[in-house]
Amino acid sequence: MRAALALFAATAAACGSSRPLNPDFFGQAIEPPCGLAKIQPGISVAEARRRLPALKEDHKGVRDQLVLDSGVSDVTLEVRIDSGTVASIFAVVQGHGARELLTRSWGEPQIARDSLGQPETTWASESTGWKVKLDCLERNCFIEFVPYHVLSSEFFGAHVVPPGELANLRIGMKLTDARKVAPGPVDVRAGIATGVDGVREFVAIDDKTGTIKSIYLNLPQHAEDLIAEAWSEGWRATEPVGKTVLVWPDPTTLWRATLRDALGYSHDLAYDNFLPAAQLFGDQPDVLDGLPEPVLGKSVDEVKKVYKDAITVVGHDLVLTLLPTEWERTATKITLATGGGLVRKLTFALPFRPHPEARDTLLELFKRKWGEPKTREDDAGKAILVFRDDDPRVEIVEDTEHGAWKVEIRSTRG
Repeated sequence: MRAALALFAATAAACGSSRPLNPDFFGQAIEPPCGLAKIQPGISVAEARRRLPALKEDHKGVRDQLVLDSGVSDVTLEVRIDSGTVASIFAVVQGHGARELLTRSWGEPQIARDSLGQPETTWASESTGWKVKLDCLERNCFIEFVPYHVLSSEFFGAHVVPPGELANLRIGMKLTDARKVAPGPVDVRAGIATGVDGVREFVAIDDKTGTIKSIYLNLPQHAEDLIAEAWSEGWRATEPVGKTVLVWPDPTTLWRATLRDALGYSHDLAYDNFLPAAQLFGDQPDVLDGLPEPVLGKSVDEVKKVYKDAITVVGHDLVLTLLPTEWERTATKITLATGGGLVRKLTFALPFRPHPEARDTLLELFKRKWGEPKTREDDAGKAILVFRDDDPRVEIVEDTEHGAWKVEIRSTRG
């Protein structure tokens, strides 16, 4: 109890009175001064002010931020804000004496390279859960306080799921709905420090549609080995731009993670949802299990009603948009050809070019569902695999140019 009172008294003396800057201001613990350790990036402004009522709006600054009286004329304490959310915590020290001051308080710093290869001066403490980055410019030294824990394989978990509030989001989710479940990550466009060393979480927004465009983490270079330790080795795939990425589709969670090279030496780990090809097709020969309600032979109005959020009209046809399979980056689009007010035919492509091994995997999936195919040739001599003569008729063609199987399922009834 006495120790706690002594610490409180020291903090009050350091931050509540006007005095010259000295090592006592920051103290021996590596953490933000003056009670700023009570807040962290990602919480709302209202929550920050509830935890630390002494925070005030900054009417003089050029950026959106709250300020806290440091009691020292040479130090400004700033809580920077992005869209009503705490984005970062800074102490700005006039002059260039901050490094010597912090070294006297916390010992020698660690000198490393950031993701861009630039020198970085830091102090970190697993016990306090804070990391400090020092950057001295022409006139001032900027001290950023970032929540800190060592990055390990445990951070990624046993299954592929985005961490924290990100797991509540979905690609294509409306922004108004996303803000209800993950307001911090959605609103802070520059990303939020997660509290794990070198990891920031991002949510990219499609401003035209007002929906979630991507969900990803920016990770340090050594994270690749930790991910492999958590999820095993990912399989290599080639993206449309020709870059090789590592992919981890998890059939138990239906989340897929893709690791790409990012700025400098860092990586981006993007999360999205997928529909496994095996679940799209299922076992029944006359239906696609991935469709909650059958569409072949149904009226156009009935299909529009059942799939109102996933249907678009293209000419006389309908296009039904589903999640991508584990081997494709973009959505699976099923064209529903209509006639006489009814859906007569389904056509769609299943690309395997990003992961060539999937060609044979898909072929085996077709055979398990419909049996061995018969082969016939079209007028151009291209082989057509006829998997089913009954109603519905199933024909599949390999598109070698684009690396995809093209599937056609049509009704044989008049």
